[in-house]
Amino acid sequence: MNETARTPLIEQLAPRIWRHFADLLRLAWPVMLSRAGILVMAFCDIAMLGRYGAGAIGEINLGVSIFVPLLVVTIGLTSGMVPVVAYAFGAGAWAECGNAWRRAISLSLVTSTIAALICWQGEALLAAFGQTAEMSARGGAVTRALAPGLIAQTIYTACAFYLEATRRPLPALVAMIFANLGNFSLNWLLIWGHWGFPELGAVGAALASTIVRFGAAAGMILYIVTRPRARAAGVVGPWQTFWGPGGWAAGRTMRKLGASAGLSNGFETIGFAAMTMFAGQLGTLPLDAYSLSHNLLSTLFMVGLGLAVASGVRVGIEMGRDRPDEAAFAGWVGLLAVVVVMSTLAVLVVINRESLAAIYTNDPVIAARASGLFVLSALVFVPDSAQVVMGQALRSMGDAWVAVACYIASFVMLMVPLGWLLVNPLGYDERALIGTIIAACLLASALLTLRFHWLTRHRGRDREPRP
Repeated sequence: MNETARTPLIEQLAPRIWRHFADLLRLAWPVMLSRAGILVMAFCDIAMLGRYGAGAIGEINLGVSIFVPLLVVTIGLTSGMVPVVAYAFGAGAWAECGNAWRRAISLSLVTSTIAALICWQGEALLAAFGQTAEMSARGGAVTRALAPGLIAQTIYTACAFYLEATRRPLPALVAMIFANLGNFSLNWLLIWGHWGFPELGAVGAALASTIVRFGAAAGMILYIVTRPRARAAGVVGPWQTFWGPGGWAAGRTMRKLGASAGLSNGFETIGFAAMTMFAGQLGTLPLDAYSLSHNLLSTLFMVGLGLAVASGVRVGIEMGRDRPDEAAFAGWVGLLAVVVVMSTLAVLVVINRESLAAIYTNDPVIAARASGLFVLSALVFVPDSAQVVMGQALRSMGDAWVAVACYIASFVMLMVPLGWLLVNPLGYDERALIGTIIAACLLASALLTLRFHWLTRHRGRDREPRP
C-alpha cells in the first residue's frame, strides 16, 4: 500500500477509535464508581472497627472471608443478563430488555437465597477451615448478620446490570452513594451503641451493611418500575411463571452465560484465595504487606471492571444491531482503553508508592515492605483488567465455555501450583506471589484475546450475531 492510500485510512481510523473510546468512557465511569462503592463500604467498616477495639477487625474479616466468595459467584451467575439485555437493546426489542430483567430477578432470588443459607452456616465453615472455636463463633455471628444482605446485594446488582445494559448507569451510582452514607451512619449507631441502640461491634457493622443493601435494592427496583412507559419496557406486566416471562426456557441463554461468568469468577477467586493462604504461611509481616498489596489491586481493579462491563454492553448492543464488525471493534477499543488507563494508574502507583503505603498503615516496617510490593503489583493492573474485558466481550458474543477453560488453565492449573512451588519448596517471599499473579493474568488475557480474535473473524464472516 502506498503512502497516499495509507493516509486516508489513518484519517478514517482515528475518528472511529475516538468515537468508540468516548462512548466507552461515558458508560464506564459511573460503573467504575458504583462498583468501587462496594469496596468503600467494606473500608468504612474496617476503619470504624479499627477504632472500636482489639479483635473487631479480625471478626469482620472472618465473616467477609465467607461472604465475599459467595457474593462473587452469585453476581457472576446473574451477570449473564448483561449480554442478553444489551443484545435486545441494540435490536430495539425494548420489552425483551425488561422481560430479561424480570427473569434475572427470579434467578438471583434463587441463587442468592442458596448462598445466604450457606453463609448462615459460617461458624461451621470457619471451624472446618481450622479456626478456633472462639474465633469461629465470633466470625459466625458476623456471617449470620451478613447472610441476608447476599440476597439484597445480588438483586441490586441485577438492577444495575439492567440499567447499565440499557445505557443508564447513573442510578446505580446514586444508590451506592446513599448506601455508603447510610452505612456510615448505622455503623456509628450499631458498633458503639449510640442513642440507645445496642452495642454490637463487628456484628453491628455487618448488620448495618445488610440494612443499607436492602435499601439500595428496594430503591433500584422502585426506580425501574416507576419509569414512564414501564409496561412497554417490559419491567411490569404479567409474570407468567416463577421464572418470569417466557418461563424457564426463555432464560436459557442468560443462565448459560451467567454460569460461564460465575464459574470464571469462582476459579479466579480460588486462585487469589490460595495466594493469601500461601502469604499466611510466610508469617505475620509478609501477610500484612501482601494484604495491603491485595487491597490496592482489588480497589484499582474496579476501574478495569467498569471498562469491562461497558465494553461488554457495547459489544452486545452492536451484535443486536447485526453489526459484528462494529462489535469486534468495540471489543478491541475496550482492550486498548484498559491498556491506556491501567498503565497510567500503574505509573501513578509506582511514583506514589510510599505515600500510598503510609495511607494504609502507620507502621514503618509494614509500610516499607508494602511499598516495595506496590511496584510489582502495578504490573498486575493491565493483564488483570485485560482478561476481564476480553472475558466480558466474549460472553457478549455468546461464547461461554471456552472462557471458563481459559480461567481454569490460568488461575487453577498455573497460579495455584506455581504459588505453592515458589513459597514452599523454593522458599521465596511474598514478592513471588505477586509474580505468580502476573503470570496467571498474562496467560488468561492472552488466551482470551486470541479467542476473541478467532471468534470475531468467524462471526464477522458467518453473520451469526445472536449471543
